[in-house]
Amino acid sequence: MAGTVNLTTWSDSSSQLLLALAQATAGSTAALMLARGSGRRMRPLPRGEVFRVYAEGSEGYDDTERPLSAAWRQCVGTARTALAEGRVVAAVGESGAGRTALLSAARRPAAPRERVLAARPPAPEDIRAWLTLWTPEPAKDDTCVIVSRVDTLPAWAAAELAGMFARVRRPVGGAAGRMQPFALTASDYSAVPSELAPLVDTVIEVPPLRDRPDDVMPLARHFARRHRGHEVTFTPAAVRALTSYEWPENVRQLRSVVRGAASRADEVDARHLPAEVFTGSRSRLGRLQELERDEIVRCLTEPGTTMAEAAERLGMSRATLYRRTARYGIAVPGRSHRS
Repeated sequence: MAGTVNLTTWSDSSSQLLLALAQATAGSTAALMLARGSGRRMRPLPRGEVFRVYAEGSEGYDDTERPLSAAWRQCVGTARTALAEGRVVAAVGESGAGRTALLSAARRPAAPRERVLAARPPAPEDIRAWLTLWTPEPAKDDTCVIVSRVDTLPAWAAAELAGMFARVRRPVGGAAGRMQPFALTASDYSAVPSELAPLVDTVIEVPPLRDRPDDVMPLARHFARRHRGHEVTFTPAAVRALTSYEWPENVRQLRSVVRGAASRADEVDARHLPAEVFTGSRSRLGRLQELERDEIVRCLTEPGTTMAEAAERLGMSRATLYRRTARYGIAVPGRSHRS
């Protein structure tokens, strides 16, 4: 036996979605074992996602556990009201800013026992199988659907979704005006496919993480705790570095950085953070430039190290070190530059 996969649920609440997941898991496992046994390459698997978010919350966005910024709470409140009134909500903004998480957090208090089904499109060649997997689910009661990144859908898939939602939208519990809820996300409302745009009643712009600096540390502590299974502390130097960075890839990048740092220490310091956090330059670097940048950051984040000491360890003059830090946009918050 190479391993096991356990998919357990109550028999009276099982669905075709769970069966499809089991079949897909079995097929992927069999293909991987066959490929390894015969030395052949395995066919790339679809990268689309279909998953459920239950009442315990979306990762990092449960306001009952950690208070987030006023900007985030305002967006959640607007989405919560719109969804409760049966309106179709489009959360727009940068990738990784938490658009799907916001919609899920907005729906949970209104219907804590409801299933929230989130679906993210795969590569174009896999969209037909992806649709087949989950589109029967919205017809069921107590199901809220969030379709992410609809701006990546081809026109035919957007048209199919629009027709499906038009068929399944019906009064919930017999209450007039309260419709079976669904929501979608995109980079901008103008990017929503023309087939789906007429269905949208409310547009909510989710601010990027750089515009919500007060959210950085609550999210960072949450991600670290989830990754390690216990509380992880952050030194003042690490806090300054994390809150000073612009996070071009938003919350997704923050989660990756924090998990990597928390894997190295129970108390995260600046030296445990990757070089990207201290770099303001967004120009593409070559491999040797990346190595040099990372080594400079490693030396500068050593506690108590001056620029002169860092230059000596790196084998360069202090003037050269200043030029390199400027070239790479390196800034270590709170670091002394005394000679």
